[in-house]
Amino acid sequence: MKKITKMLLAATLCSTPWAHSADGVTQPADVQAKAAAQQQKLARLAGRATAKTAYTNLTLIDGTTTGPRPAVRTNMAIIVNGDRIGAILSMSQFSKEIADDVEVFDMHGMFALPGLIDSHVHYATQPSRVTAEAELRRNIYGGLTGVRDMAGDARALADLSRSSLLNEIPSPDIFYSALVAGPSFFADPRTVLASLGMQPGQVPWLYAVTGRSSLPLVIAQARGTGATGLKIYANLSGRLVRGLVREGKKQSFPVWTHQQVYPATPYDSLGATTVSHVCMIGRYVRDAGKDQYGHANEPTYAGLTADDPGIRKYIAALARSGTIMDATLSVYIPPPPAEGKPAAPDPHCPVQLAGDITRAMHRADIPVVAGTDTDTVPDDPYPALYGELDALVRYAGFTPYEAIVAATRNAARALGKESDFGTLEAGKFANMILLKEDPTQDIAKLHTLAVTVKRGHRFVQADYHHQPIPLPAED
Repeated sequence: MKKITKMLLAATLCSTPWAHSADGVTQPADVQAKAAAQQQKLARLAGRATAKTAYTNLTLIDGTTTGPRPAVRTNMAIIVNGDRIGAILSMSQFSKEIADDVEVFDMHGMFALPGLIDSHVHYATQPSRVTAEAELRRNIYGGLTGVRDMAGDARALADLSRSSLLNEIPSPDIFYSALVAGPSFFADPRTVLASLGMQPGQVPWLYAVTGRSSLPLVIAQARGTGATGLKIYANLSGRLVRGLVREGKKQSFPVWTHQQVYPATPYDSLGATTVSHVCMIGRYVRDAGKDQYGHANEPTYAGLTADDPGIRKYIAALARSGTIMDATLSVYIPPPPAEGKPAAPDPHCPVQLAGDITRAMHRADIPVVAGTDTDTVPDDPYPALYGELDALVRYAGFTPYEAIVAATRNAARALGKESDFGTLEAGKFANMILLKEDPTQDIAKLHTLAVTVKRGHRFVQADYHHQPIPLPAED
């Protein structure tokens, strides 16, 4: 620690453009070189990429365009300075603009797109470092440069996030939430597992809110956990939900909430940064009197469509609010039946209805993010996000490009990080995926991924040798 502190002090003293002696004479150029060397050392300690690289002969889809189809530029080069994109050039400009010390990767016409983000994961509900690292490794080699963790043990998530940023483990960046709910929710066994050693409901990442709570303090202590946003979960009044959303805006802190919190209605969550689980509006229409969180006793969804007046009214209100929808279509897809057995009837919202509601929201220009809230099977070498993107295309009528925007530009906006990533532009982090075939023509072409770049670090898919994901112990 003393050694690092001395290096930090030295870098601070040497970071000004010019160093002067006591008599005001400018010091020799080697002082500047020494300062630069110190800064390079600190960058390496922080796990930052420091090399200058170029990815050439690319077909570029930068993700900046709106609409169903992307803008495509061929014969392009992306220049990476350390962890950020320094420039995006045509190949005709490349030889004139790039210095001789650049490491060049000729991509032979591969497709470059922004790195993907899964906007709804849970890696520390029952903390298991081994399981989480295996999931994160699968994700980074599958093209994910970020994940939004929607509540768990913030102690474990902070440690994983730090390890990812320092490049100690192969992992996407981890942006996690601190959860608030009504006191009655904290009898849920998951909250016990996510706060072991402490009392659920009384820790800043799993905090019980009542009418006596100081909402500015609730937001402030959530920030203190290192969280990127606040998750509003269950068993809160409409007044408290609306108050938390307002306070989050005052403190410029993203607020992510279930579409319905109970007994608050979906209308109380309007104005939050995101709302999750698209078919909660279906349940509200069919079961408006429900006042406690829980999945039991779901109503019938027979005959319910996205054209129902109650659903249409909510969609119009959501469109006016500016809130982003985290549809999580994956949670509405029933698991396959056991071998040799017929499929059991599914009592939950059918994925066809969830997809139709998402389609109606998309037509109303409501931004949608791609979140899974589920895991793919342990043997699958590709991330669960691929299934969510396929579901947006299959059930909600998105074009493949629109689905990718849900996992890139829209996802960055939900995190409040759109100035840093989500599109491929000079000055943003070098977060991108390089594929042999174009996934904006066919979303299944995500499986042709060759290279993931996260903050300038390369993860070559051919180097990934999948092992089944170990599941957390049951006891």
